[in-house]
Amino acid sequence: MKFPSLNPHYRAALILVIMAGVLVTTAILTNRSDFTSAMLVVSGLVCLLTGIFFATLSVSDPLDLRYMSLLPVQGSINLVRVCADLGIQGNACFIPKGRDGRTRTMQFLPVAVYNGTHLPMESFVTGTDAAGLLTEPSCAPLLHLLNEREHLVIPADMTALHKLIRELGVEVLEVAERVDSTHEGEIVTVTMEGYRLIDGCRAMTQESPKCCIANPCPVCSLFLSVYAEGMGKIIQIERCAPEAKKPTVKAVFTVFPE
Repeated sequence: MKFPSLNPHYRAALILVIMAGVLVTTAILTNRSDFTSAMLVVSGLVCLLTGIFFATLSVSDPLDLRYMSLLPVQGSINLVRVCADLGIQGNACFIPKGRDGRTRTMQFLPVAVYNGTHLPMESFVTGTDAAGLLTEPSCAPLLHLLNEREHLVIPADMTALHKLIRELGVEVLEVAERVDSTHEGEIVTVTMEGYRLIDGCRAMTQESPKCCIANPCPVCSLFLSVYAEGMGKIIQIERCAPEAKKPTVKAVFTVFPE
């Protein structure tokens, strides 16, 4: 049997039910038998009914997030394993659309270090300046749906970009209770608290911490794509790791200079 999680509706219902008990108990113990006692009983009844109403809104998720969070994990791990066998060891870099005539944002996984030089259109990049694997990011279908259905507009202003990241994580995708993003110089940091897909993150980092920075999950790759398109610059993921005891994920990105 699955019990409702402690979401805000459930917490409010508990508080109201407890308050109803306190009010009715106070009326019984004081035993004034006057208008004040009657109001206490009526107030307790109102709190109880309101608590029941809030409890009906606190049903658990229709899909078990423990299972849902694991859906993209093995695909990401497999790609990282193949890249490791090919000697590709760099961190994922996101190339914004419009750069080098590209019509969509791409993910480039370099053999070692990538300095932002021109990349061909082929999936396997070989050359003296850059070599690696060029693919669409795992968020590509999600980003396409947001553009088509939500008419996503990515701003160029950094403050507006931070606000958009928070809206995407909390209000649109609803994958986190809180999303904070900041930047200092060329470093962008995104922190997701109460991350609902935390089990998938932990499964990937348990396999190897390299998985999250070599082939980020759809959520992190969406944030990287939004920053890359908004700033018009290449973004590289430096670190992404979940906390051990809390459902919190912190990701650090580097913005390539022009």
